[in-house]
Amino acid sequence: MLSFQATENILDRLRNMRNESYVIPPTADPAVLYHTAQVDKIISPILYVLGFPGNILSIVLWLQPRMRHSSGIYLAALGMVDLLFLVINIMFELYKVWHVPMFDYPVVCELLPSVYMATQYLSPLLVLGFTVERFIGVWFPAKRDTYCTVFRATVVTSALAVFSLALGAMQAYFYQYQSEMEFCNLRPEALEGGHGSMWSVWTWVTEMMVFLCVPLLILTFNLLIIRQVKRLSEFELCCKERALTTTFSLLLVSFYVILTTFPVSIVYAIRYNFIPDGNALDVDPKKYADYMLAKTIVEEIGMTHHALKFYIFLAAERRFREEVVYVLTRLFAGPCRRQRGYYQQPVDATVHTDWIEVAQVEGNAPDETGI
Repeated sequence: MLSFQATENILDRLRNMRNESYVIPPTADPAVLYHTAQVDKIISPILYVLGFPGNILSIVLWLQPRMRHSSGIYLAALGMVDLLFLVINIMFELYKVWHVPMFDYPVVCELLPSVYMATQYLSPLLVLGFTVERFIGVWFPAKRDTYCTVFRATVVTSALAVFSLALGAMQAYFYQYQSEMEFCNLRPEALEGGHGSMWSVWTWVTEMMVFLCVPLLILTFNLLIIRQVKRLSEFELCCKERALTTTFSLLLVSFYVILTTFPVSIVYAIRYNFIPDGNALDVDPKKYADYMLAKTIVEEIGMTHHALKFYIFLAAERRFREEVVYVLTRLFAGPCRRQRGYYQQPVDATVHTDWIEVAQVEGNAPDETGI
């Protein structure tokens, strides 16, 4: 069994990767810390139950030929990233709750934190990707055929994945398997200097860049999209509805990512007010316990965007619901039943590809991009 301090180190840093080096004050209110643990135990399983099937269905749906437009590429990649995040996160839960030594091995200790952080970086970057694409489709419909294509979306998605892996690779240096103690922890030299250490500075810079600046960019593009979409009121109602269908759904996803990402960044930014520079004697036990409870609640809410995107589209997008029914029927209804007429699905290639055809409103013909 690991010592309490060793367990706290690996869990606090690996689980959300947004903490500094500190130990729990011995006088911290145990009741509040208990409730903190309970929040984690209750919310996380709910997110797993919703997130795993939702992300798997998202991947399957967005890779369907009729859904594989340029925005669908970003959303399929987003489903894969969120699914991988939940897989690694459940491994952390097994480590903490059941004391399964998931990370206390060479290579695994260095590799998993890198992949875990890369998934967290990539998720908002992909949302930024399809938001920028949506911005181009709405503001510059004439450029849609050039910039909003499946090929270009694939290239951008791959570039964002490489960039996220490069950022996450630093964790392979920060984390080190300590054979003498047989557990994974941050290497001491990375923590030298307290709040001015390499670990602290790197974490602060990447946090603010990915989890603050990127949501701000998403928010800016969303506001510009909303402003331009309002101009559609000048056109016929049918054209307006056609143009707004998927933009509304994507805006919901974008805003949801913003609302769940910003609070986590704020909690991280104010942590120094509750956790002084590595000296547990300087920590106010009550403030620390209250901060940890609030931090856990905010982070659990923040994690929901990795689990609930599928349900947002399901609630907001009629055509998405139709495709869900179509795919599930194909999966669970045998070929014989379909041939005998138990299920018929009219095939209309335009129904699933003309998501927000703003260019059509302006007089251009729709294309395969779905923008």
